[in-house]
Amino acid sequence: MRPVDLSAPKLRSLRRLAVVLGALTLPIVPLGCGGSPTAPQRDDVFYLHGSGVIDKNQSYEVYFPKLNADENERLPRRVGVGVLDGDVRFARPIDWYVRDADYAPGQRFISYQSPRQFLFSIYERIDHPEDTWPDVMKRYERDCEDQGAQILAGRMPVATANAQARSYIVKTRVPAKPAYHSYAHEVLIRSGNRLLLVQVVHGENIESVADEMATALRSMLVY
Repeated sequence: MRPVDLSAPKLRSLRRLAVVLGALTLPIVPLGCGGSPTAPQRDDVFYLHGSGVIDKNQSYEVYFPKLNADENERLPRRVGVGVLDGDVRFARPIDWYVRDADYAPGQRFISYQSPRQFLFSIYERIDHPEDTWPDVMKRYERDCEDQGAQILAGRMPVATANAQARSYIVKTRVPAKPAYHSYAHEVLIRSGNRLLLVQVVHGENIESVADEMATALRSMLVY
């Protein structure tokens, strides 16, 4: 792996989100799991356009109004959705849109684009949910190494609304012209039934969006 070339200010900026994610270990009361098959209307700015729609009768998201949250001084309005066939439910900012998704068995994922310039993706891993944390983390870390990614910090204990998790900061070299590096916070999440990887790809400076990323994770219910 390439040596770390982050300056101290840049690394502190990246670790800012790790600190925010650490707050996810605080007790969180689940907001309920009642769902509704009907999403808000278009004039309610609920985006189900582009690849977010499978066909005219089905979307990659199901609406869960009990997870809705109002706008505040730090966060946009959030809407409750169920993804991965309802196995994962969380509150996302209402102006995120589905960038890509695949619900084929064994490779389910959904990826969102935020207008605040970051990607928020949820991947289902094939690890057995009864595997120990050390085994799960070692397997994930091998995957990172095999893909040429560099772990800047890792194994940080966090939690979602109903599941344990471990957080990593990852740096990846993107082979473009000229080549550049991408940065991500990657969070392994496990429930009694499944393991997930939440990947948040962002720029070097995440100060303005750290709360948005962390709040989405904080609200997540994994079944």
